[in-house]
Amino acid sequence: PSYLTGEFAGDYGWDTAGLSADPETFRRNRTLELIHARWALLGALGMVTPEILSNSGVPFGANGVWFKQGAEILKEGGLNY
Repeated sequence: PSYLTGEFAGDYGWDTAGLSADPETFRRNRTLELIHARWALLGALGMVTPEILSNSGVPFGANGVWFKQGAEILKEGGLNY
């Protein structure tokens, strides 16, 4: 499309749904994508930090492995805060 000129990151000129046709909508979508990316980075940090801290001696259930933490609440006594 003529409105995608390649001036923005990730702009390869492909917009079959026309989500970027309106400049105001395009600006809003860019802002929302940036916000979601920041939340994703915080989520990744939240997964890695307990593993790093548990290797340093900080006590975490299930050895700080993020994908095992959900099962800790189902054990006898639940999570011990």
